[in-house]
Amino acid sequence: MNSTLHRLPPLLALAAAMLIGTAATAQAQIDKLPHPDTTSGNFFGVAVSINGHRALVGASSEDTCDTNAGAAYIFEQDTTTGSWAEVARLMPDDCLGGLFFGRSVSLSGDRALVASANEFFASNRSNAAYVFERDSTGTWAQTAKLTIDTEAEEGPFGASVSLDGTRALVTTWGDTSDGRFSGAAYIFERDAKTGRWVKVARLTGSEGLRTGVFGGAAALDGDRAVVSSSAYFRESPGSIYIFERDAGGNWFEAARFGNIDDFFISVDIEGDRVLVGESKDGRRKAGAATLYTRDEDGTWRLASTLRPPTPYDHGGFGSEISLAGNRALVAGYDEQLRLDYNIDRVVYIYEYEPETNSWSYQNIVDIGKVAFGTSVDLDGTVALIGDASESEPGAAYVVQLR
Repeated sequence: MNSTLHRLPPLLALAAAMLIGTAATAQAQIDKLPHPDTTSGNFFGVAVSINGHRALVGASSEDTCDTNAGAAYIFEQDTTTGSWAEVARLMPDDCLGGLFFGRSVSLSGDRALVASANEFFASNRSNAAYVFERDSTGTWAQTAKLTIDTEAEEGPFGASVSLDGTRALVTTWGDTSDGRFSGAAYIFERDAKTGRWVKVARLTGSEGLRTGVFGGAAALDGDRAVVSSSAYFRESPGSIYIFERDAGGNWFEAARFGNIDDFFISVDIEGDRVLVGESKDGRRKAGAATLYTRDEDGTWRLASTLRPPTPYDHGGFGSEISLAGNRALVAGYDEQLRLDYNIDRVVYIYEYEPETNSWSYQNIVDIGKVAFGTSVDLDGTVALIGDASESEPGAAYVVQLR
């Protein structure tokens, strides 16, 4: 099958067609979101989130109010023409340089959650996560700034954010240099009467540093959350923790799965499924994506492992993942010149087949760029894929899957 490429610059469209024409590829429309900043290294696309006809893209190194202050952008799709347009540029009210606003983003309806995540402890201001809301006129404005009392012995706040309606999840990511202390995950909820966001829970991993540095990545879906705990030494493999909220409003650890040999563990959750990217898993560290499911009795179990159709040594498969319905996206490399040099990153599409109770590889989305798949998100049949690198201006693509 051939991809249909729309609104791509002619040279990029030609290159994409040449590169994807030799493989089974997604029959898809690919739209590059318009973005006026053409500065190399602006990291537009470093984080993405899509919800219906609306997209949120972080640009953590854009020089907005100052150097590396960062920004995030809201795009909306015209349902008549199908075209996408920028409708808002988000920046915090207390914008400062060097705080990399937009490093992690999450979108839920008329609300957006954006982290300002400077990873250095020497900063004269702590990190924060900012809530923006859209009013009846279509204007987006900051309505809350989420912080914690201290980041001591927990690592930088805002490492990962996830938003679901009136509930937000924000993590700290421990000491990733030598694993001296672990991180935490905080649940915030919006009070319906006052409109204020209140911290209601602090989550940590029960096994401590023995199972990794807690807090690197996280995802929230209703009364369930998943948080990664990264490997930091070869003899200390990482884990993922699944948390649930009981009828009394209390959050508890429902499951832990270990032996995940990866530092940047990508996670996503939807309903009774959790997807975990393990980019160093398998033979010669080709990578994998593992699915866990929840049984009717509340027990979580390993259900399936997704692997690339053509494994490459150190292929990075699973470096970014997303899960929605019966479809999963997994970023990984698709071309390799020699064992330690990858030249083309793609996004693989997998689908669940209820008849066989199995997941199968379908096709790929490929535009022939090594930074493609820096970030991915999926909502129904629409994917949002970031392309951010130090050497080029960032980009983000909306992909309408078949």
